[in-house]
Amino acid sequence: MEFATRYTYDFIKRFLPPGCHRILEVGCGTGAVAACLTQDGYAVIAIDSDRDSVAAARQLGVNARVARWPDFDEGHFDAVLFIRSLHHIHPLDESVRHATDSLVEGGLVIVEDFAYESTDEKTLRWFSSAIRLIEATGLLLVSDEFQHRVLSKTDTLKAWRQSHEQELHTAAEIDAHLKKVSRRVIRARRIFFGTSPARSLRWRNAMRSFKLSPNRK
Repeated sequence: MEFATRYTYDFIKRFLPPGCHRILEVGCGTGAVAACLTQDGYAVIAIDSDRDSVAAARQLGVNARVARWPDFDEGHFDAVLFIRSLHHIHPLDESVRHATDSLVEGGLVIVEDFAYESTDEKTLRWFSSAIRLIEATGLLLVSDEFQHRVLSKTDTLKAWRQSHEQELHTAAEIDAHLKKVSRRVIRARRIFFGTSPARSLRWRNAMRSFKLSPNRK
């Protein structure tokens, strides 16, 4: 299991509610975490709007569907997961509300996402230095256009901001919307590195994870 998958998997497993069986993952990508949960015996449905990603997830044995959120409706779940996906799902308020409405009594929404807006120049320059050191060992091939721009001597923070779409939801916005529908939100702040075929090195900065218990009338 890749480090990034293990890191997320351990977090999800720690917060799944007692007696959890039916899980929905929204924005599953290629299905790495959904596959692990499926192998554990959970009844997982995973959705993504990208057909190629869904096809890859199915190759891992995941019950993956091509669908968009919040349009998808397949009954109620013990847990609804957003793994680095909620920041680009619109509209945010409807997406969060539909997630809580899709829970059984006692179910949980679990969110792991970026706090990309907290990035500053000092952090990015440290990141650039770290990449250069790893690249010098021959263990890393910097083939991504964004990474080349970040590694340039100037406009490091500008390159970072230009590579993050303006319509992405910030961690603060996600937090605020979760609080609207929850009587309790648990937050954790974490920083780690992970690799992926798409990018030789992908940086996940100041990741915020949320677990919420929805308000019930």
